[in-house]
Amino acid sequence: MKDLVHKNPFPYTPVDWCWPLEKLKGGRTLVSIGSCFSESVAGKLLSSGFRGAQNPNGILYNPYSIQDAVQRLDIGYEPSDFFEFQGKWHSWAHHGSFSAEDRMEAVERAERARKNFFKCLKKAELCMITFSSAVVYRHLPEKRIVANCHKVPGNEFTRELLSHQSCLACMTAVCRKIREWNRDCAIVLTVSPVCHYPGDLLLNSRSKALLLESAYETADKEERVVYFPAYEIMTCELRDYRFYADDLLHPSALAEKIILERFLDCCFEENARFQYEEAERKLRQSCHIPLKEKFSGTSMFDRAERANPLSSECL
Repeated sequence: MKDLVHKNPFPYTPVDWCWPLEKLKGGRTLVSIGSCFSESVAGKLLSSGFRGAQNPNGILYNPYSIQDAVQRLDIGYEPSDFFEFQGKWHSWAHHGSFSAEDRMEAVERAERARKNFFKCLKKAELCMITFSSAVVYRHLPEKRIVANCHKVPGNEFTRELLSHQSCLACMTAVCRKIREWNRDCAIVLTVSPVCHYPGDLLLNSRSKALLLESAYETADKEERVVYFPAYEIMTCELRDYRFYADDLLHPSALAEKIILERFLDCCFEENARFQYEEAERKLRQSCHIPLKEKFSGTSMFDRAERANPLSSECL
C-alpha cells in the first residue's frame, strides 16, 4: 500500500483489496450503468481513450430500475412508453434528461441510447454497475416502481425500502442477463459513496447496508463478478469533509481522482494508468490559454472538448 500513500495527502487507514481476475488492458471497450458516481468515473475513463457507453436510461439509483433497464436492452421503446406532463413527454424508466417536448423525439433519444449501449455491451471487456439507493418510489395509478418521478405530485407515489432479498434478486438478475449477451466481460459492482438521503441519515445508512450486503453476496456467487470497494474507500480512507464537494454529499474532484486511480492500479495493466495520465495531461494543456488565443473567442470548453472528444457511439 506504500505506493498509494501519495494520492491521499492526509493520514488514513487503507482499505486492503485485491482484484481477483486477470488485469484488464487500457483502451478497451467498457460500459457502465447506475448512479451519478458511476457516470463520473466511467466518463473519465471514456474520455481518456476507452471506447464504450454509459447509462442507456440516464442516471439510475436503485437496483430495481437498473434491472428493468438491463432487461429491456433488447426490446425497443414505443410511444406508449411515454406520458405527457407539464408540456414534456417522459418515461417512468428514464432519467429526465431523456424527456422532450415532442413525443417522438423522446422515443428516438431512448432508442438511440439503448441501441448504442447494447451494441457496446456485447463486446465490452468491463461492465461497471453502481447502486446508490435501496429506496424506491411506486407510482400508485400505474402500480409500478419508477426510475424518476419527473416532478409529478408526491401524493401519486409511495416511498418503499427494498428488502435484502429484493436487492439481491435484482443484482443477480442484472448480472445473469448481461452474461447472456457477453459471457466473458468482467462485471464490477460498486455502491455509490454519495449520501442519498442527507435529511434522513438513518434511512441512508439502512439503504447503503442493504446494497452493500447484496453486492457482496452477488459477487461471491456469480462468475466473473467483482465488488469494488468505492464506498469503503470514501467512508474509511477519505473520511473527512475536505474530500467532499461544496454540497457535502458528493465526493470532491480529488476524492474521485483517488478512487479512480485506485481502480486503475488494482484492476488494469500499467498501460491503462499511463493512458489515463496522458489524457489528463493533454486536457490540462488544452485548458491553458496561449497568448495568441487569449482574445480569439475560443472557449476553454471548446479546447478541452477537442483535446478529449467523448464519442457517443461505440465503434
